[in-house]
Parts: sequence; C-alpha cells; structure tokens
Amino acid sequence: MQGFKLLKTIGKLLLLFIITILLVVLSFYLLAPSYQFEEPKPFSGPILYNPYQNIDSLNLYKYNFQVQSKAWGGITDGRLNSNELIDSIYKGLSFDHVATSDYQKINRFKEESQAYIPTYEHGYGIRKTHQVCIGASRVLWLDYPFYQSLRHKQHIINELQADCELIALAHPVLRNGYTYNDMKYLSGYQLMEVLNNIRLSVPHWDTVLSNGHRIYMLANDDAHDVSNSNEVGRRFTMIFAKNQNRAEIIRSLDDGMAYGMDFFRIGDEPMLEKFERSKHIPYLVSAKLNLDTLSVVVSKTADSMYFIGQNGKMLHRIVNSELGFYLIKDSDTYVRTEIYFDDGSVMYLNPITRSETQGDLKRQSLASLDVTGTWLRRSGNILLLALLFFIVIRRRSKSKKSMH
Repeated sequence: MQGFKLLKTIGKLLLLFIITILLVVLSFYLLAPSYQFEEPKPFSGPILYNPYQNIDSLNLYKYNFQVQSKAWGGITDGRLNSNELIDSIYKGLSFDHVATSDYQKINRFKEESQAYIPTYEHGYGIRKTHQVCIGASRVLWLDYPFYQSLRHKQHIINELQADCELIALAHPVLRNGYTYNDMKYLSGYQLMEVLNNIRLSVPHWDTVLSNGHRIYMLANDDAHDVSNSNEVGRRFTMIFAKNQNRAEIIRSLDDGMAYGMDFFRIGDEPMLEKFERSKHIPYLVSAKLNLDTLSVVVSKTADSMYFIGQNGKMLHRIVNSELGFYLIKDSDTYVRTEIYFDDGSVMYLNPITRSETQGDLKRQSLASLDVTGTWLRRSGNILLLALLFFIVIRRRSKSKKSMH
C-alpha cells in the first residue's frame, strides 16, 4: 500500500513537471513576435569581394564544429563519445581542432587552451530546425519545438545574436528544417552547414546566395559515434588564419576565409587506414582575382572544376587540371567553385560576391519587428486562451451541478 502511494506521488510530480514544461512552451508560442520582411536583393555593384585574395596556404587549419559527446546523463545521441575519445580520434585524423557541439550545453573540455571555442547545438524541436552556435557565452533555452514558421525561425536567430559570435544554420535539408522560402528571407546569421555527414544542403546555399545573403560555408561531421569510421573525418572546414587563437579563427570564418571539404568515404574503412589517408588530402593553394578573372589553384590535379553562379547555374567547367580560370561577367551576381578529384573528394569554395563600394561586407538584413502585429497577435492569443479557460471552468461547474 505504501509503495502504491509512493508511485502515485511520483506520477503526480511527473505529470506536474510535464504540464509545467508544456505551459512554458505554450508561453513561447503565445508571446512570439511578428516581423515584417523586405524583399531580398541579389548581389550587385561594380566591386568584387574575394575572401581568398590574401590567403597563405601555409596557414591552413582543419576544423570540425559538430560532434556530440556524452551529455545530460547520456540521454542524447552521442552517449558513446567521451571528450578524450573525440580528441584522440580527431588527432589521428589530422585535425587541428574539434569543437564539440553538445545539444543545449557548452562543452568545457580543454577550455584553458587558446584554440578553445565554446560551441553548442541549439534546438530541441521535432523538425530539427537547429543552429550551431560558435563562440557562445551561454545557452539559449527558448525554442519552438512543435512548429516553426518563418517568424519563429527569425526570432530564434535574433535571440542567439546576443550570446554567439557566429550563428550557423545546421543541416537545413534535414527534415526540411529550413525551407527554400526561409532561405530567401531569413537574415542575422553568418554561416550555413552546407555539408553535414550524409546530408548536403547545396541548393539551400545557392538559394541564400541568389537572394543576396553573404552567407559562408561550414562543413562538419556531426558525428554521434566517433569510433565508427563512417562518421568521422568525412566533412570538415578548412580555415585560413594567422594562428589558432579563437578570435582569429572566428574572424576568418566570418570573412569567408575558409572552404568545405567532402573527403570521399570508403565504407567501414579501418580507422588506422583512414588516419593514413587523411594525411594526403588535397588543399586550396590560391584563389585570386586579377581584374575580372578568377584563377583557382589546388595542390592536386582536379578531375573537374565547376564555376557556379546565380540560382546554382553552372557557368564554366575546367577538366583535368590543377588550375582553373573563369572570366566573371557583369551579369554574374556571385561565383562559387566546386572542385572534384578523381578519388571522389569534393572541395567547396566560398563565393566571390558583388558590392556597391569597396570594403562593404555588411550583410543584408530583411526582418524588422512588426510592433502592431506583435501586440495584436499576443492580445488575440491571450484572449483566446482566456476564453478556452472560461469554457472549461464553466463546463466543469455545470458537470458538478448535474451530479448533485
């Protein structure tokens, strides 16, 4: 009998906890702001910005910003990964740094290092509309877990800005977490996780670029089991920087001085063999503009180089060469390069973009708070909730009277 009472008490406490969580989430939706969105404008102007113009291939670092460790008592995916195991595996894969991005938690492993960058993956919704928060000072618990419209996604980005140096939209294609329409209007972030383990969001990236958003590439393993060779050392970000200090790495990412690498995966490859193969990855030597001519040089002969522009259109192709040229036309709003190697690996460069004035790297901002719409919506939601509450109370009162 005493055991039954204990179970009943635990059940009531659990129910109270669930109801509290649901009420908090409901308040997020009821109070969500509204925004007005301007129409985006493609890149334009006589000035071409090349993020690689002054790079030094001797100062090139291999990074991963997405891997999950054991967190929250092991309830999240990544429970097989200790910090020490992650560190060991990625050192074997010749990475210069891995920033562990636990769900809703900043991992403090090796925070005393100058290269340490506090990072976490924000979001706990069923549609996986997540963000990789780089240079984060604290965790944001606000989210819209059941449904997110354009305004909800913009609100999350705006709230993350205060505590994150860089915001990357995580795996946009996963569960359609971000739609092509979202890509057209969302602003306030700097990076997109275009390459993520088995997911490619290249069309999303071209939609963003075609609508004039200067958003740069991020490529990550997003590994949940680092002992599985299929999950590690496959997709990563190569960063040009003076050194590995946090500020330098973040500045380079923000300015586009990085590229994504899709290192060909050999299924179930023994880890030691992958360690060895990872020592011989081709790299970008230079990508320079001479007037309107873009020249790209890589360390190994490429099977193909594709120059891609507005709406993802292929502009030019070079085959079987370490060097590729493209004459940028007045009609080209942006030009990015994909480089394919004969082993199946692919290099994705950040775009050359147009601007009206020299040094103008300001990103397009389309969302402004709709004050009137916000308060009308909030007032309507609260009135509707009050009405439903009144109806429930009234029905319960009538039910009690009928019983008597």
